[in-house]
Amino acid sequence: MVIQIATPSIPEQEIENLVNRVFFKSIELLGGLNKLAEFRTLTWLPSLARASFVVILKEEYMKSDEEIAYKVGLTKNTVRNI
Repeated sequence: MVIQIATPSIPEQEIENLVNRVFFKSIELLGGLNKLAEFRTLTWLPSLARASFVVILKEEYMKSDEEIAYKVGLTKNTVRNI
């Protein structure tokens, strides 16, 4: 008898919704969009979005560092540091 264990597929829309919540909560904690509009260059916003993905995939979906690094486009060490 062979038993196959498959990981359930995660709907991309569900991940996207959770990441949006984390991302916008971070912006809210930083002073909101009005406060961010005062800054001229916001080169760190893509990094904040990636970090939001890492947090959701790690904490909510129990993904490994390797899986997260592959999906988000970061190194395993960067994922661990986040």
